[in-house]
Amino acid sequence: MDSLAAYLPPAKGYLPYYMLSLSIIAVGNSLQNYATLHYSRRLYNGLFTPNPSLGPRTPSYDPDDSTSKLLPSSLPPSSSPPKSGRATDQVTPLAARLFGTYTLVSAIVRLYASYHLHIGPLYDLALWTYVVALGHFGSEFLVYRTARLGAPVLFPFFFASVGIAWMVSQRGFYVEV
Repeated sequence: MDSLAAYLPPAKGYLPYYMLSLSIIAVGNSLQNYATLHYSRRLYNGLFTPNPSLGPRTPSYDPDDSTSKLLPSSLPPSSSPPKSGRATDQVTPLAARLFGTYTLVSAIVRLYASYHLHIGPLYDLALWTYVVALGHFGSEFLVYRTARLGAPVLFPFFFASVGIAWMVSQRGFYVEV
């Protein structure tokens, strides 16, 4: 047990262990995003169809460049797509790799911060990784409607919310001015 303790963060309290644990989990999640789309598809669900309200292509406008070029399909995944356009899955290998890269960068920041919580700017960077994660998952659920309520989205909501609340409330305890 002493040999394991040598690798644990030296800071006081439990926040460093929370961050270390989430960093290790995030590295695993990042690797899974490079290996398969299966788990990402559980989170970013559903089929999407072309947005019929976008105007036609012109010399100064391309509807394919619009961030709202697809709308959530109201069809269950097993149904056939509507005649207005082919239903598409937005989870692509590129999207999964991008998400995996973001997750890996966040894991590295949190891992490093878990060992150096006394450094204010590093503490703040780690806090921002939770804010960005909560903003991402919240917007995908509430704004873009690409995620449905369930365990795959509730876990990131929970862990990011706990991280934010904990870090905001305990900054003075950990950060040395």
